[in-house]
Amino acid sequence: MKRLWLLRHAKAGPYSADDFERALAPRGRKNAPAMGEKLAAVGCAPERILCSAGRRAVETMCGVLPSLPADLSIEVMRRLYTFSPGNVLQCLRELPEDAGDVMVVGHNPALQELALYLAGRGEEEAFAVLHGKFPTCAVAELEFPESPHTTDWDEGSAFLRRVMTPRPPRYLRTPLVD
Repeated sequence: MKRLWLLRHAKAGPYSADDFERALAPRGRKNAPAMGEKLAAVGCAPERILCSAGRRAVETMCGVLPSLPADLSIEVMRRLYTFSPGNVLQCLRELPEDAGDVMVVGHNPALQELALYLAGRGEEEAFAVLHGKFPTCAVAELEFPESPHTTDWDEGSAFLRRVMTPRPPRYLRTPLVD
């Protein structure tokens, strides 16, 4: 069974004329390593990372890397500096058959929309988060039990295992009142 982790870049600095070169904000530099630790705690062990060449995506990847296996393959791709889920899926479909488990580090709305497109079933709480806001530095984990090769990945072919965010969703942060 193959796994796919879709990691949205961490919080970036203010919008500027050169969006491609936007660096992480202080909160993003803090959240990326923390998300790496969360990923390691749930057994995230991709064999390959495909990362957008956008600066904030590369900086996010560098923040999570210390918590991931040391022997993974990394490919930084200008093509993943996209907001289209179809473009991300095309990059995945071009991987070799022996690609193994994959992490994509990129941008929204592409990653959230791709996760929703691929996930035909999954954990109820994960769907609740994914249908709401997919914040910066969030990760969607998908499993493909019947689709071992990425060329078979299509609408509804995945099981949405979990969505992790740097902070609990807002509805879980609201204090309960007696």
